[in-house]
Amino acid sequence: MQFPRYLLSNWVRLFEKPTPVYKEQGFRMGGYFRIMLAFVRLSFLLWLYASICCVQTTSPAQFMDDISGYRSACKTIGWEPKKDCTVYNVIAFHANLNSNLNNLSPNTTMKFENVQLNKGNGYDPATGMFTAPEDGVYSFTWSFLTNKRGTVYIAAVVDNVDHVHTCINNQQSTYINTSGHLIYELKRGNKVWIRTWYLTATFIHGGYYTYFSGSKINSS
Repeated sequence: MQFPRYLLSNWVRLFEKPTPVYKEQGFRMGGYFRIMLAFVRLSFLLWLYASICCVQTTSPAQFMDDISGYRSACKTIGWEPKKDCTVYNVIAFHANLNSNLNNLSPNTTMKFENVQLNKGNGYDPATGMFTAPEDGVYSFTWSFLTNKRGTVYIAAVVDNVDHVHTCINNQQSTYINTSGHLIYELKRGNKVWIRTWYLTATFIHGGYYTYFSGSKINSS
Protein backbone atom coordinates (compact mmCIF):
# COMPACT_ATOMS: atom_id res chain seq x y z
CA MET A 1 0.00 0.00 0.00
CA GLN A 2 1.48 3.34 -1.08
CA PHE A 3 1.96 5.89 1.65
CA PRO A 4 -0.56 8.72 1.13
CA ARG A 5 0.94 11.92 -0.17
CA TYR A 6 -1.25 14.08 2.06
CA LEU A 7 0.25 12.42 5.14
CA LEU A 8 3.78 13.02 3.88
CA SER A 9 2.98 16.64 3.13
CA ASN A 10 1.55 17.02 6.64
CA TRP A 11 4.77 15.57 8.07
CA VAL A 12 6.87 18.10 6.13
CA ARG A 13 4.67 21.00 7.20
CA LEU A 14 5.12 20.01 10.81
CA PHE A 15 8.78 20.99 10.59
CA GLU A 16 8.15 24.06 8.45
CA LYS A 17 5.84 25.62 11.03
CA PRO A 18 7.66 27.72 13.60
CA THR A 19 7.40 26.37 17.11
CA PRO A 20 6.94 29.02 19.80
CA VAL A 21 9.49 29.22 22.51
CA TYR A 22 8.00 29.06 25.97
CA LYS A 23 9.68 30.54 29.03
CA GLU A 24 8.28 29.39 32.33
CA GLN A 25 10.21 29.13 35.56
CA GLY A 26 13.45 29.45 33.66
CA PHE A 27 12.86 26.37 31.45
CA ARG A 28 13.27 26.90 27.69
CA MET A 29 11.41 24.42 25.49
CA GLY A 30 13.21 24.04 22.18
CA GLY A 31 14.12 21.37 19.65
CA TYR A 32 13.18 18.39 21.83
CA PHE A 33 9.63 19.64 22.24
CA ARG A 34 9.43 20.29 18.51
CA ILE A 35 10.35 16.71 17.64
CA MET A 36 7.91 15.18 20.16
CA LEU A 37 5.05 17.36 18.93
CA ALA A 38 5.73 16.30 15.34
CA PHE A 39 5.77 12.62 16.38
CA VAL A 40 2.41 12.92 18.14
CA ARG A 41 0.83 14.64 15.18
CA LEU A 42 2.12 12.05 12.73
CA SER A 43 0.90 9.19 14.93
CA PHE A 44 -2.57 10.69 15.00
CA LEU A 45 -2.64 11.07 11.21
CA LEU A 46 -1.55 7.46 10.73
CA TRP A 47 -4.25 6.25 13.15
CA LEU A 48 -6.87 8.31 11.32
CA TYR A 49 -5.81 6.93 7.95
CA ALA A 50 -5.93 3.35 9.23
CA SER A 51 -9.38 3.90 10.71
CA ILE A 52 -10.76 5.18 7.41
CA CYS A 53 -9.07 2.79 4.99
CA CYS A 54 -8.93 -0.43 6.94
CA VAL A 55 -12.58 -0.91 7.97
CA GLN A 56 -13.54 -4.59 7.89
CA THR A 57 -16.79 -5.65 6.22
CA THR A 58 -19.14 -8.15 7.85
CA SER A 59 -20.77 -11.00 5.96
CA PRO A 60 -24.57 -11.52 6.24
CA ALA A 61 -24.01 -14.73 8.19
CA GLN A 62 -21.67 -12.99 10.64
CA PHE A 63 -24.15 -10.14 10.99
CA MET A 64 -26.95 -12.55 11.96
CA ASP A 65 -24.62 -14.25 14.44
CA ASP A 66 -23.88 -10.87 15.99
CA ILE A 67 -27.60 -10.07 16.24
CA SER A 68 -28.24 -13.42 17.93
CA GLY A 69 -25.44 -12.69 20.36
CA TYR A 70 -26.85 -9.28 21.21
CA ARG A 71 -30.33 -10.78 21.72
CA SER A 72 -28.93 -13.47 24.02
CA ALA A 73 -27.08 -10.85 26.04
CA CYS A 74 -30.29 -8.84 26.43
CA LYS A 75 -32.16 -11.90 27.67
CA THR A 76 -29.36 -12.67 30.14
CA ILE A 77 -29.65 -9.28 31.80
CA GLY A 78 -33.45 -9.46 31.80
CA TRP A 79 -34.14 -6.95 29.05
CA GLU A 80 -35.88 -7.76 25.76
CA PRO A 81 -37.23 -5.34 23.14
CA LYS A 82 -40.97 -5.45 22.49
CA LYS A 83 -40.43 -5.60 18.74
CA ASP A 84 -37.57 -6.93 16.68
CA CYS A 85 -36.91 -8.75 13.44
CA THR A 86 -38.43 -12.00 14.68
CA VAL A 87 -40.87 -13.62 12.26
CA TYR A 88 -44.16 -14.07 14.10
CA ASN A 89 -46.41 -17.10 13.68
CA VAL A 90 -48.90 -16.72 10.84
CA ILE A 91 -52.58 -17.28 11.65
CA ALA A 92 -54.72 -17.52 8.51
CA PHE A 93 -57.26 -19.80 6.88
CA HIS A 94 -59.26 -20.13 3.68
CA ALA A 95 -61.98 -22.68 2.94
CA ASN A 96 -64.80 -23.11 0.42
CA LEU A 97 -67.94 -25.21 0.01
CA ASN A 98 -67.66 -28.64 -1.54
CA SER A 99 -71.20 -28.76 -2.92
CA ASN A 100 -74.35 -26.71 -3.43
CA LEU A 101 -76.68 -25.93 -0.50
CA ASN A 102 -80.46 -25.77 -0.82
CA ASN A 103 -83.19 -24.42 1.45
CA LEU A 104 -81.13 -23.79 4.58
CA SER A 105 -83.27 -22.67 7.51
CA PRO A 106 -82.29 -19.54 9.45
CA ASN A 107 -79.49 -19.88 12.05
CA THR A 108 -77.81 -22.74 10.16
CA THR A 109 -74.04 -22.69 10.48
CA MET A 110 -72.31 -23.01 7.13
CA LYS A 111 -69.49 -25.56 7.02
CA PHE A 112 -66.80 -24.83 4.47
CA GLU A 113 -65.31 -28.30 4.10
CA ASN A 114 -62.60 -27.74 1.49
CA VAL A 115 -59.75 -26.20 3.51
CA GLN A 116 -57.04 -24.67 1.33
CA LEU A 117 -55.11 -22.93 4.10
CA ASN A 118 -55.18 -23.29 7.87
CA LYS A 119 -52.08 -21.74 9.44
CA GLY A 120 -52.38 -21.90 13.21
CA ASN A 121 -55.11 -24.59 12.97
CA GLY A 122 -57.79 -22.13 14.05
CA TYR A 123 -60.44 -23.23 11.55
CA ASP A 124 -62.41 -26.46 12.06
CA PRO A 125 -64.16 -27.70 8.87
CA ALA A 126 -66.26 -30.15 10.92
CA THR A 127 -68.02 -27.29 12.73
CA GLY A 128 -67.42 -24.39 10.31
CA MET A 129 -66.02 -22.34 13.19
CA PHE A 130 -62.76 -20.44 13.60
CA THR A 131 -61.31 -20.36 17.13
CA ALA A 132 -58.76 -17.62 17.81
CA PRO A 133 -55.44 -19.27 18.85
CA GLU A 134 -54.30 -16.02 20.50
CA ASP A 135 -55.35 -12.46 21.25
CA GLY A 136 -55.29 -9.96 18.41
CA VAL A 137 -57.15 -8.10 15.68
CA TYR A 138 -58.51 -10.38 12.95
CA SER A 139 -59.93 -9.81 9.48
CA PHE A 140 -62.59 -12.09 7.97
CA THR A 141 -64.14 -12.20 4.49
CA TRP A 142 -66.80 -14.38 2.89
CA SER A 143 -68.57 -14.60 -0.43
CA PHE A 144 -71.48 -16.69 -1.75
CA LEU A 145 -72.95 -17.26 -5.20
CA THR A 146 -76.73 -17.47 -5.71
CA ASN A 147 -78.96 -18.14 -8.72
CA LYS A 148 -81.94 -16.37 -10.27
CA ARG A 149 -84.83 -15.63 -7.88
CA GLY A 150 -82.60 -16.72 -5.02
CA THR A 151 -82.82 -15.26 -1.52
CA VAL A 152 -79.95 -15.63 0.97
CA TYR A 153 -79.32 -13.76 4.23
CA ILE A 154 -75.90 -14.31 5.83
CA ALA A 155 -74.55 -13.26 9.25
CA ALA A 156 -70.97 -13.13 10.52
CA VAL A 157 -71.06 -14.27 14.14
CA VAL A 158 -68.66 -13.86 17.07
CA ASP A 159 -69.51 -16.08 20.05
CA ASN A 160 -73.14 -16.35 18.94
CA VAL A 161 -73.59 -12.58 18.43
CA ASP A 162 -74.19 -11.21 14.92
CA HIS A 163 -71.78 -8.46 13.82
CA VAL A 164 -72.24 -8.17 10.02
CA HIS A 165 -75.19 -8.97 7.74
CA THR A 166 -75.13 -9.48 3.97
CA CYS A 167 -78.00 -10.54 1.75
CA ILE A 168 -79.53 -10.96 -1.70
CA ASN A 169 -83.32 -11.01 -2.00
CA ASN A 170 -85.24 -12.30 -5.01
CA GLN A 171 -82.21 -12.09 -7.24
CA GLN A 172 -82.94 -11.12 -10.86
CA SER A 173 -79.61 -12.03 -12.49
CA THR A 174 -78.81 -15.58 -13.51
CA TYR A 175 -75.95 -15.72 -10.97
CA ILE A 176 -74.48 -13.11 -8.64
CA ASN A 177 -71.86 -13.05 -5.88
CA THR A 178 -72.40 -11.27 -2.56
CA SER A 179 -69.48 -10.65 -0.18
CA GLY A 180 -68.89 -9.35 3.32
CA HIS A 181 -66.05 -8.26 5.58
CA LEU A 182 -65.51 -8.18 9.34
CA ILE A 183 -62.59 -6.79 11.35
CA TYR A 184 -62.77 -7.64 15.02
CA GLU A 185 -60.53 -7.80 18.09
CA LEU A 186 -60.61 -11.31 19.52
CA LYS A 187 -59.39 -12.91 22.68
CA ARG A 188 -57.91 -16.37 22.66
CA GLY A 189 -60.74 -18.89 22.45
CA ASN A 190 -63.30 -16.56 20.83
CA LYS A 191 -65.19 -18.24 17.97
CA VAL A 192 -66.22 -16.80 14.60
CA TRP A 193 -68.49 -18.42 12.01
CA ILE A 194 -70.93 -17.77 9.17
CA ARG A 195 -74.62 -18.68 9.42
CA THR A 196 -77.92 -18.03 7.68
CA TRP A 197 -80.47 -15.71 9.29
CA TYR A 198 -83.87 -14.05 8.85
CA LEU A 199 -85.17 -16.17 5.92
CA THR A 200 -84.55 -19.59 4.42
CA ALA A 201 -81.54 -19.55 2.09
CA THR A 202 -82.95 -20.92 -1.15
CA PHE A 203 -79.70 -21.76 -2.98
CA ILE A 204 -75.96 -21.29 -2.40
CA HIS A 205 -73.56 -22.45 -5.10
CA GLY A 206 -70.69 -24.68 -3.99
CA GLY A 207 -67.11 -24.87 -5.22
CA TYR A 208 -64.74 -21.91 -5.28
CA TYR A 209 -67.61 -19.44 -5.67
CA THR A 210 -68.52 -19.61 -1.98
CA TYR A 211 -65.79 -19.27 0.65
CA PHE A 212 -64.85 -18.13 4.14
CA SER A 213 -61.39 -16.83 5.08
CA GLY A 214 -59.65 -14.93 7.84
CA SER A 215 -56.30 -13.91 9.25
CA LYS A 216 -54.74 -12.19 12.22
CA ILE A 217 -53.55 -8.72 11.25
CA ASN A 218 -52.20 -7.34 14.55
CA SER A 219 -51.31 -8.24 18.12
CA SER A 220 -53.18 -6.81 21.10
